[in-house]
Amino acid sequence: MILVFMVVASRAYCNEQDHPRVMEFLRATYAETGRLDNWLPPRFENNSRSMDHGIRVWEDDGALVGLVVPDSPLLYFVQLLPDCMHIYPEMVRWIEEYSRATWGKEDAVLKIIEMEGNPEKENVLYDQGFERIGVYGIFRIRALDAQIPDYRLPEGFKIRSVTSDDFDEISRCIRQVFGHGEWFNREILESLAAASFHIDDLDLVVVNSENKIVSFCTFRLDPLSRVTELDPMGTLEEYRNRGIGRALLCEGFRRLRKYNPSLLYIGGAANTPPANRLYELTGFTQRIDLIRWEKSL
Repeated sequence: MILVFMVVASRAYCNEQDHPRVMEFLRATYAETGRLDNWLPPRFENNSRSMDHGIRVWEDDGALVGLVVPDSPLLYFVQLLPDCMHIYPEMVRWIEEYSRATWGKEDAVLKIIEMEGNPEKENVLYDQGFERIGVYGIFRIRALDAQIPDYRLPEGFKIRSVTSDDFDEISRCIRQVFGHGEWFNREILESLAAASFHIDDLDLVVVNSENKIVSFCTFRLDPLSRVTELDPMGTLEEYRNRGIGRALLCEGFRRLRKYNPSLLYIGGAANTPPANRLYELTGFTQRIDLIRWEKSL
């Protein structure tokens, strides 16, 4: 008997050939595990355009088994098949070596983000000199069979779908709510509207009697897995505490039902008392923490 051992090899990501493979990889790993350790397809499609130069893929005999993805310089996420943990140390070492060569400077700090509760990954990170810092981000998940509350808008407001004529105003609203800066503009919203996860019927705003946008939310639905991410959502400060955001989300839930989602989640949930109250009132009761690990380069 001849035993053949396949060697896992890594290479730089090529968007043209690898993008559909990665999207299918993320769909398949979620379908297999039901866990959120890896990114879900809408997030990868959204992020891969701007950071594709720092993505690296790992393959076993041509089959994709993992990849590392930067969310920004020196901030990485690892996507990995559950039964390929043996290559995780190599992936972490590559992230460190690439980051040191590409972004390394005095006081540079490398960050890797992992879901809470994976001792095997935690041991690798400790062994390679990383320190557990604290919560980086929060997932909020809404049960698909949860009842939709009957929240109503105050008089004088209405909900409608977004049109391209709204992009400049929405970008200003998003900058005001989240402080994204001038880089978040019409062009960003046009690129999101062209993505596979965008459905006009699920891109919503609340307007007042003067047709000014006061609240917004978008449900991004992967057309194949039907995994759905709620992002972004927000209400202008002067219109908060009036039930507007609650009513908008519930209208989105009603519209989403006809698309038969397999998961509804918020990938970057805020952790403030008002935000947590909104999540609980609208059914996003499950919480999963993402942990930030750091190492000085």
